Amino acid sequence: MKEEKRKTPISEKSDNQRISEDLVLSAIVEGTADGIIRVDADLRIQSWTRGAERILGYSREEIVGKPVSLIVPKDLQFDVQETMREQMVGHLGVIHTETTRINKQGKKVHVQLTRIPLKDATGKTVVLMAIFKDISEQKKLQKEKIQLKSEQIQLQKKLETLERNTAMTRVAAKVAHEIRTPLGVLFLKSDLLLEKLNHAFDNWGNDEPDIYYKSLDKCLSDIQRQISRLEEIANNYLHLSKSRAMEREDVNVKQFMKELEAELKEQYGRDDLALQFSLDHDAGMAYFDPQQFQRVFANLVRNSREAIQNANISEGIIQIQANRQDENLIFRIIDNGPGMPDEIRETVFDPFTTTKSIGTGLGLYLTCEIVENHGGTITIDSEPGKGTAIQIIIPAEDQKES
Repeated sequence: MKEEKRKTPISEKSDNQRISEDLVLSAIVEGTADGIIRVDADLRIQSWTRGAERILGYSREEIVGKPVSLIVPKDLQFDVQETMREQMVGHLGVIHTETTRINKQGKKVHVQLTRIPLKDATGKTVVLMAIFKDISEQKKLQKEKIQLKSEQIQLQKKLETLERNTAMTRVAAKVAHEIRTPLGVLFLKSDLLLEKLNHAFDNWGNDEPDIYYKSLDKCLSDIQRQISRLEEIANNYLHLSKSRAMEREDVNVKQFMKELEAELKEQYGRDDLALQFSLDHDAGMAYFDPQQFQRVFANLVRNSREAIQNANISEGIIQIQANRQDENLIFRIIDNGPGMPDEIRETVFDPFTTTKSIGTGLGLYLTCEIVENHGGTITIDSEPGKGTAIQIIIPAEDQKES
């Protein structure tokens, strides 16, 4: 007898097909690395997949039924809740965005988020389904890439600066060596001439030789002063080209200021200029190169003196102060000169910047370099007609030991 094949009813076939599709969808949802959750109209979490658990750390038992605000950063909660309500009432559709969520440890996690309104048969939104992917590693790589790019730009700038400075130091060395030799000869010859004139006038039978002597003395003194100025220019160029290594040591600040006062008053004592020194009694010891800082003060006091003289200020005053504040040593040089406008003040530490008819424009540049090589800062406070105040702050102690 021939066996008849049993036909599967259409209803049974569709049920089996539906069951199979549900299993496939469930497997996809549970197996995906992305987090998938459902949120109801009260903005509470209805479902939570393994992907969500992996990304944010909460298990289903810990999170289902809790408000969605639990995983939203505080600064985003108001906007997120408003947006979700707008989606629930149908004013907004699907949303794609990059944002952050809070994991179980309270740390922010960068995610790529898609939130979809799910509607019932009547077209009413009943739940929101959110699918989110952890992009923290991508964000980290992106940040590192931006940082690397920034470092490359900074390195390129440093290389360009180094190339400019290298060229500048070569020129500086050449100029310095070319002018130092004739300067030495001029100074010796003028000094010898002055000595011979002294001898001649002492033995000259003129009843009033003082008139000639004073005139010649002033003339030769001016020559020597200008030669000294040119020698200083040469020294500035040489300092720029050689950049002598710092020889820092423990310095008694009180003794340093005492020696500095004696040196500067000897140099400018004959000028119509008052040099006022003040020292904090607790300044104690500090760690710096005393020779280089003598150069710093020589540059700054000379600039103040020349500014006062050029402005025809009859009673010039320059104050030099030193005090200790916490771990820093602070120097201030304050004058009652003419001050300087903003456009000069902003570029005064750039090389070859000068307002003088004679000068290299290197004095303040080298001063700034010395201070910065000591790990310090130098600032200028100045306005036209209100004088100039320069403040230098350097670490008082050896930074390698601290």
